[in-house]
Amino acid sequence: MRMFDIGGPEELRPASDRILTVPNLLSLARIAVLPIIYGDLTGERPGRALLLMVLITASDWFDGYLARVLDQRTRLGALLDPIGDRLVFIVVGVGLVVSELLPLWLLLTLLAREIVVVLVGAVLLVRRGTRIPDTSRLGKVATSGLMLSMVGLIAAAALGDGPGRPLEWLQAVAWGGLTINLTLTYLATVGYARAAVGSRG
Repeated sequence: MRMFDIGGPEELRPASDRILTVPNLLSLARIAVLPIIYGDLTGERPGRALLLMVLITASDWFDGYLARVLDQRTRLGALLDPIGDRLVFIVVGVGLVVSELLPLWLLLTLLAREIVVVLVGAVLLVRRGTRIPDTSRLGKVATSGLMLSMVGLIAAAALGDGPGRPLEWLQAVAWGGLTINLTLTYLATVGYARAAVGSRG
């Protein structure tokens, strides 16, 4: 999820077919550490899970920045970025549910939105000549906010007495962030669907 498209040349060249680029390696590393975070959350080791989640959230912005600055935009990177975001929500979200830091219904509400986006994208892909709409700025902000809220939930456990007795004020802040940004994701989905319908012609 590239939240702020800053830095780099004024006019970007088309995405290349390169695989071994710095942004792509960051995206792959982000995906690779997800099982560790899941194991830490379910094994009541929130300290390391917090550190890794902070690095994931930071790299999620940094890889997009480097892609522009180094002119290393690739087709693989364009796939890895949204796939990585969804894997974070699934793997970390399930870990938070298992550790009882997140209710199952909230995770299902978030995943339902992701399923809608994937289905809309799949329908557009099979339509010849139909372009998949770019992610809106609102969608990028909401995705970033959801990740930060997950960081907040893990931090509440790490700075408190574990998942069973998290730091209450930080947990409340994280819950507020989840509520606000989950609402924003659905608003962004409405805009995405409208853009998809408009691109059919």
